[in-house]
Amino acid sequence: MPTNKSGSRSKKGKKEPTPTKTALRIARAQLPVAHAGLVFNHKHQVFIAKLKRGEVWALNQLSQAAKATVTPLFEMWPPNPPTPAKSAKTLVDHTTDLMQLLATEWTGLPCYLDTLYLPPGGVPSPQSAQTVFAIARAAQINAVPVTSPFFAQPYQQAIRGIIAADGRGVMFRIPANLFNNPQNIPAIANLATVLGVARNQVDILIDLQYRPDLLSVQQVGAFCLNSLPLVNDWRTVTLASGCFPDSISNQPTGQWIQFARNDWLGWDGIRQQRITSQLRLPSYGDYGIRCGGEPQVIPNTPAPNLRYTRELIIWVKRGDKTGGSMRAICGDLVAQQFYSGALFSAGDAEIATKAATTSLANGSPEQWIQWCTNHHLELTASQIQNLP
Repeated sequence: MPTNKSGSRSKKGKKEPTPTKTALRIARAQLPVAHAGLVFNHKHQVFIAKLKRGEVWALNQLSQAAKATVTPLFEMWPPNPPTPAKSAKTLVDHTTDLMQLLATEWTGLPCYLDTLYLPPGGVPSPQSAQTVFAIARAAQINAVPVTSPFFAQPYQQAIRGIIAADGRGVMFRIPANLFNNPQNIPAIANLATVLGVARNQVDILIDLQYRPDLLSVQQVGAFCLNSLPLVNDWRTVTLASGCFPDSISNQPTGQWIQFARNDWLGWDGIRQQRITSQLRLPSYGDYGIRCGGEPQVIPNTPAPNLRYTRELIIWVKRGDKTGGSMRAICGDLVAQQFYSGALFSAGDAEIATKAATTSLANGSPEQWIQWCTNHHLELTASQIQNLP
């Protein structure tokens, strides 16, 4: 290799610069994916999450096989409030940043986009929905709007306009309590009429929300599905719930804690019942390793923790905020029988790297969510695809 007097490589033999991590993610998103598209059967996952960088990284880093069988339902969240050092973003700037992230790291793949939390603490805003989808449209995001029979007429009219502009249909996100009153049930089919869509352009998501009790998931989930009118007419039908609490700050540190995956176990029990009864099988929906609900502004950085999914359990370990705490948690995880191995997923590889480092840096909560969400989605995809 030619060198100059200083010993460095000459221009002719110049080494190509190492691609940045961002460039690698963008390149990864360009790879073709045999995704099911807008029509899928029960062997598919709808992953409900706030539209945040950690979750998008986790989706971007999935294997091609797993990526083909998951559709995220992204919940838009309001811009963070201002701080003494930083002013708040406008909704336009906030949305533009998030849509650029999706455009480059979930390129061309479908997602659902829910604006129910805009503005915070109030009824969904028609103007906010129009703003978000105009920006998504300009960024060429393959997004399906989400609404609910409980939302007011002005919001439904905004959603109708979005459906007409984008031509991808709509998702009805239906809370379990709608089915408590039989008089509410006609509102589901009526909403399709209001929005000007045929039933085969409508995705139904029955959202049981946080429901950690297995019997409740099975009984309420089965009741809702049995009460859903015209069950075979809708484009897709998904049953979703969450098993992870809204906080683990009250859990002990230094030991592995178990949370039963009753979202998965309940769904699978219903699936088996409906096979026996020869009824339409719902797709699986969950909230991953987070709890759903209204976006929260967390004032303090949480202590290092991992949330590690296996087939029946999410294993959780918390540490303290001292240097090296996350390295110790990762080191403990890779020594456990329930660790899937560094080759299982991108998240597992990052955990193994952290376990082997000499650095005492704990990293950020966003990174911990990246690793654990990626592992969760990879594992769940394999569970779903291995169903009989």
